[in-house]
Amino acid sequence: MGAVDTVRLVAAQLGVLATLGALPCAGDGVPVGEPEPVRCENGEVVLWRHQVGRGYVDVAARPCWGAPLVAFVPEGRVTPAVVRRPWPVGDPREDAAERYRQRVHDLTHLAQVVGLDEPVVRRFDRALVEEVLRPKVDTRTLPPCVRPPLQETDEWALAACVQVLLDFYRYRYDQERLASELGLGTEEAPVRGTWRDVAPAVRGLTGAALSVAVSTAPTFTEYLTEVREERPSISFVPGHARLVTGYTRMSSLRLMGAGFAGLLVQDPAEGAARWENYDAMACVGSCTARVNLVP
Repeated sequence: MGAVDTVRLVAAQLGVLATLGALPCAGDGVPVGEPEPVRCENGEVVLWRHQVGRGYVDVAARPCWGAPLVAFVPEGRVTPAVVRRPWPVGDPREDAAERYRQRVHDLTHLAQVVGLDEPVVRRFDRALVEEVLRPKVDTRTLPPCVRPPLQETDEWALAACVQVLLDFYRYRYDQERLASELGLGTEEAPVRGTWRDVAPAVRGLTGAALSVAVSTAPTFTEYLTEVREERPSISFVPGHARLVTGYTRMSSLRLMGAGFAGLLVQDPAEGAARWENYDAMACVGSCTARVNLVP
């Protein structure tokens, strides 16, 4: 399948998700822009980034992502970017490629039914979409105030995420103090931290009033549970930390490959909210914080 056909399928999926209220829409009849390459650290192109209205969409350049639609950013401009790992962690690329083929098959059928023959995001007839998919939609987000500030360097992304987590529970610390507690170096010589540094730092900064739960293989349900409990959580991908503040899920009884499970990710390095396809995420860990209740 050519790149143009793949983009058309992604446009069809975005349009269907917008029609059902599972994702915000760029508008009706918005064309998908020309592709800009996103490379991994060795220089290979792993994503194609397309402007869509005021935002953009990341489209898989290879089947190892497991799905054509990797991420959708409602508001943001296309800029040069590098990703550190081009496939989900712990997921054999052969399995991901098979999922990719199944999704392409189902999305091709979906595009035919809704009559989309060009890469344009539009809203479809809802009754038709519901008849084709028999969908179940579940989506929820935290208030916009739960958002990390834009960072000048992504080495301190973890400090920004922990700062929001502590702010949520009314603990106020600046990033210099947090960087010191998390072992992130200084502004002049920043270093990256890991999920292992979060629990002892939060425990010490809150006098053990907060406890941190760590997962090294976080599931979509774990993130969903935190959002439903109205708590932000930190998601770790290779070499980076982001904040999860929402989820959306559209399952289909008739076309499983057309379904979508996404997380609303606040990235301190980008300053933009991203809806990321969970099946294409390289999650290596998560941290959640809760109040220690006195018996």
